[in-house]
Amino acid sequence: MHEYSVVASLIELCEENAKKHHAKEIKKIVVSIGVRSGMDKSLFISAFETFREESIFCKDSLLEIIDQCVVLECKGCKHQFETQEMEYGICPKCQENDLQIIKGTEMFLMNLELLQEEDV
Repeated sequence: MHEYSVVASLIELCEENAKKHHAKEIKKIVVSIGVRSGMDKSLFISAFETFREESIFCKDSLLEIIDQCVVLECKGCKHQFETQEMEYGICPKCQENDLQIIKGTEMFLMNLELLQEEDV
């Protein structure tokens, strides 16, 4: 259940950004979560709902999650391609099987929509 510690850090990062930009509140938080990040989306959402209640800036924030699919790169020909399969197989360009995951294992804070004092 590392989702709770990740969300706690996310809320902290959001609050730091809100303070830095003199925001009154955060309206929307957009994160990208890789399908191979090991993050359980339902636990992530549950943790967000729990932690946002304790945050001055995030109490009414909406959470948007963008699913980042796996992007592979062939070590032989350097061809990059997306896959939905959990078994990665071979490069569609050169048929090599020496592949490396270059996207889809991480989580990123993509965007914050802040409400400024003058927006009220």
